Amino acid sequence: MSDSGAAQEAVVHVVTNAELREGTPPGDDPDTIAAISPNKRAALLSNPLLGPEDEPAQILFRLDDRLVGRLDLLAGEIETPEGPAACFWGSALQVSPAYRGRQLGATLLRASEQFREATAACAASRMSRPLYSRLGYLDLALRRHVLLRRTGPLLEPRLGNGALGRSATAAGDAVAGGHGRLLELARRRRAGSLALEQRDVFPRELEPRLREGPAPFSMHRSAAWVDWVLRESFTDEQRRALYLVTTGGGEPVAYMLVKARVYSSVTRWNLENFHLGSLVDWRIFEPAVVGLEQLVLLALEALAAWNVAGVEVCVPEHEPDRLRRLGFLPAGAQHVFVRGSEGSALARPQAREARAWWLRPAEGDHVFS
Repeated sequence: MSDSGAAQEAVVHVVTNAELREGTPPGDDPDTIAAISPNKRAALLSNPLLGPEDEPAQILFRLDDRLVGRLDLLAGEIETPEGPAACFWGSALQVSPAYRGRQLGATLLRASEQFREATAACAASRMSRPLYSRLGYLDLALRRHVLLRRTGPLLEPRLGNGALGRSATAAGDAVAGGHGRLLELARRRRAGSLALEQRDVFPRELEPRLREGPAPFSMHRSAAWVDWVLRESFTDEQRRALYLVTTGGGEPVAYMLVKARVYSSVTRWNLENFHLGSLVDWRIFEPAVVGLEQLVLLALEALAAWNVAGVEVCVPEHEPDRLRRLGFLPAGAQHVFVRGSEGSALARPQAREARAWWLRPAEGDHVFS
């Protein structure tokens, strides 16, 4: 396509599933914009919701005879009152620094909207959020809560590694350790006979429970999807695990997915090499038996085995905030953006109500990040 605002020819190029499978890198990519890791390529192409070979997997933007922009597409599906809507989740939206400020990001997003009934993004960066808002995407926020299990990553960047920093860290860790013991007591009291049972695959006999509509609009869940996000990875640096929550009699009443990785930098809190654990996906099958607080306490138990420095839980804004009394601190929000094509159920007024949605932090590519 042509860019009437510039003398150079601007071209949007669609990389299909078949071309991504071939793995031939473009020859005009001096900034390696299009480079994709073997892990991510394998994950995209093994997606149980993947479309036919001629569907797009990546959108590239060329200007001045060089590749300057990229958007990966992850196949998804959204359940609506009118049936499932095929969706593309955006991933790795980027524009070469020398070409920013020319609305190339908007061009990539608009190009991605041509192929499926909906387009979306999960955990969009602070830089890209205004772009999604300007383009008319629905902004669904998940409140982020963080619990610190070790205080060194928070205090040492501010106080240093000297005597003051070591003393403050020791005092902070003593407080965090005491709080951890209180949470363990709370887990025993509130969770009662509930137990965690780690699984390598999602039990097929429980798949009908995933199809029970928790809200008018909800993101796809299936045994194949859970197995896929458990098996695949964009990076070797992340750990993930699936647990069933069972009663004393062995009856499954919920499931949850947790992940953990060391983040080299968390700019929001000025943290370096922060080992963060996250409760990223869950479904409660029996609300009368287990609630969110009990589930979070069980997740803390599971993540403690990985010795994480902090734990993150993100919940929809319209749900009651019960995590502060467990010691979690508010830490902003994770944003999910959704845009439905004209005439679809996702473009109707009901879809713009946050309470009409069932969301989890694992949507899109965020479960792999």
